Amino acid sequence: MKNLKNISIAIALLLSVQFSFAQSVMKEPVSYKLKNGMTVIVAENSGTQKVFSVLSFEGTNKYVAEKAAVQELVNIILTQQLPEIHKSLSFTDRGINLAAANADEFEDALAAMSTYITAPHFTEEALAKAKADILSHISAQDKYYAESITTLSVQNLKLNDVNAYYSAIVNPTTAYLTVAGNIKPALVKSYAKAINQIKVTDDQSSKTYFVANY
Repeated sequence: MKNLKNISIAIALLLSVQFSFAQSVMKEPVSYKLKNGMTVIVAENSGTQKVFSVLSFEGTNKYVAEKAAVQELVNIILTQQLPEIHKSLSFTDRGINLAAANADEFEDALAAMSTYITAPHFTEEALAKAKADILSHISAQDKYYAESITTLSVQNLKLNDVNAYYSAIVNPTTAYLTVAGNIKPALVKSYAKAINQIKVTDDQSSKTYFVANY
């Protein structure tokens, strides 16, 4: 199995190249762990003003067919809501993406990301909207889904299923914050204080699976 840390460093390098000028001024990636166990990887590149980041969770690799429907629901809810939380945030199967014009905007967006993962807006309204999206594609047969994603499997899912899945995949000890762009590792570490204050709660009935550790 490939080491996710090595993959994350490779992602950082690629993102650095993406935002560089013809002559990239990129330094060797720096990696360290926060107190809550999250790994931070920073690839400083002064050849651009932009800063790009991906917050990924190793738990998403524990994909099993019977979880396909709830995984799709969570993906849709995050995709729909993150741009409303902050314009720099977006979501893909790889994780939560952050694209900032500069270091100051990165700090603001990272704070917004920290707040959101602490208390994601998994509501009945959001769930219903996500279900409607999947069911419309199933009906139109215009999108590929895993065999286990059917009208019945989607309709049977409850908000507790969404919360339980989120709890299973989101864990700071298996999380990687990869940052690339014109920002110093020390500054990222300072900005990451909000994420560093997040831990996992053992209360599986809670709708918030990350709790602030103030």
